[in-house]
Amino acid sequence: MQRTLSVALVTLGLALSQTRPSSPAKRVTVTGCIYQGVECLLLKNLKGKQDYSLVRSNNLQIGHSYQITGPVSEVGTCQEGKPILSAQLVHEVRLQCKPPTEKKNGDFVVPTR
Repeated sequence: MQRTLSVALVTLGLALSQTRPSSPAKRVTVTGCIYQGVECLLLKNLKGKQDYSLVRSNNLQIGHSYQITGPVSEVGTCQEGKPILSAQLVHEVRLQCKPPTEKKNGDFVVPTR
């Protein structure tokens, strides 16, 4: 019994020593327009770089433009396959956002610039 406990503790210690501490999330500031995605809002980056999924918030309105700062996560519940931006600082900016255009199959497409 004592030997089994010792082996279990050594195994647990080895397993814990092999895990790396999680690195802090990358923090970004993005300016863009908000569109409705499948499950989450989409922030279309006006600079044409990486677009982001956003968790719905009362502070964000579809069709409006914002400058949003926050950490980015690759893991989330949004189906778009885009990194998740957690909005910590939100500032509405005055930019014109084009409405999404509709495809034949009914899915919406966010226009590029």
